[in-house]
Amino acid sequence: MRFNILCDADWESGIDKVLSALSGFGYRRIFDEKDYGSSIDGITIILMCKNPEFNFKQRIKHSKKEKKVYMDIMFDLYQFSKIEQKEREKIVAQRLISEVPSIIGKYKFEDFDLVRFTDDLKKLLEKNRWL
Repeated sequence: MRFNILCDADWESGIDKVLSALSGFGYRRIFDEKDYGSSIDGITIILMCKNPEFNFKQRIKHSKKEKKVYMDIMFDLYQFSKIEQKEREKIVAQRLISEVPSIIGKYKFEDFDLVRFTDDLKKLLEKNRWL
């Protein structure tokens, strides 16, 4: 399954460094080798950490035709600009584990193994000491 984590963040948030660390885990390759069922071919997550004055809203989209789910996970720019990198990583990991399964679970997928996907994501983050 194709699994992407991207970001749309102001530079002072440090989210780009979080994303770089995640990429260093080789998560794309790991999830490319997994099969969770034919209902979803891909999940794309955007880590959003922008100036709150612009009132960005969380976007969630399921494309039945593409068999993909797209979602934003929103973070507080003021909080992230004041904390250390390790704390950012922990917050991102916790939000990935709590929000991604919750959002995907709202859809009625015929055969997507959400429990196994969540478990694999959690294991990856624990292995790299983010949880």
